[in-house]
Amino acid sequence: MINYKHLHYFLTVAKEGGIARASERLNITPQTISGQLSLLEERLGVKLFSKVGRRLELTETGRLVLSFADEIFSLGGELEEAIHQLP
Repeated sequence: MINYKHLHYFLTVAKEGGIARASERLNITPQTISGQLSLLEERLGVKLFSKVGRRLELTETGRLVLSFADEIFSLGGELEEAIHQLP
């Protein structure tokens, strides 16, 4: 099963455009994020990012995972909203 914390880190890196900015946003070290991304890639058996110079770009598979991650966390937000609206 996918670790959703790893998926959240992946989503943040993808949206922020890199590990350094994601680490600032999440208030955790870049090493932690890098290690967690490696674990996610290992679990999925694919590379999600490729290095282009000093920056990271999503691979084709990374773009697919990003679309699923967006949906997963969007549904999580909807779930929280629905729960808060219960009587």
